[in-house]
Amino acid sequence: MKVLAFAVSMLFHPLLLPLYVLFITFNTGTVFTYIPAYTQNMSYLLTLLGVTLIPLLCLPLLKWLGLIEGYRLAQKQDRVFPVLVTIVGAFIVFYFSRNLPYSNIVRQFYLIMVIMLSGFMIVTIRWKISMHMTAIGALCGFVFILGMKYLGDVINLLPLLILVSGLVASARLYLKQHTPAQVYVGYVYGAAAVVAIMY
Repeated sequence: MKVLAFAVSMLFHPLLLPLYVLFITFNTGTVFTYIPAYTQNMSYLLTLLGVTLIPLLCLPLLKWLGLIEGYRLAQKQDRVFPVLVTIVGAFIVFYFSRNLPYSNIVRQFYLIMVIMLSGFMIVTIRWKISMHMTAIGALCGFVFILGMKYLGDVINLLPLLILVSGLVASARLYLKQHTPAQVYVGYVYGAAAVVAIMY
């Protein structure tokens, strides 16, 4: 059971969810399905580099500098600098995507990440909340707004994503990484932040 919970945590890791957001945006029958392949591919590449790999590769440096105790980021103080690196990465991607044709929705997504993660970092200074649940909550919020504003088939994913959210929450609780309050607050914050910004 522990292996399954760990696998769920890895599959829906916060650093991977931005890639899932792009895949859903480009493949669910909304107007964004018709964004040129070049823009789609560059969006994937920029996201992979700036929001997934750079934060991941910075962890050894942060540990060497003594800014984090370990790679699991178990303590709230361990999360501040990795989140800050992710914010910087998201802003860099936001900046470099400005010349991509028909990339407004992608740039909006990056800007949402910067704003949402900034709020997350401020909260994290005082209290630990679940990064996994914040990310999956943000994904649910994004899909909800995408479905409401741009139609297509994307809204049909929402019930499935809510079930996935429950699975991720159960995994984080089973692994004793968070209290129930940290899980619930993370999810509500992620979903509410995205809906409030995009609505």
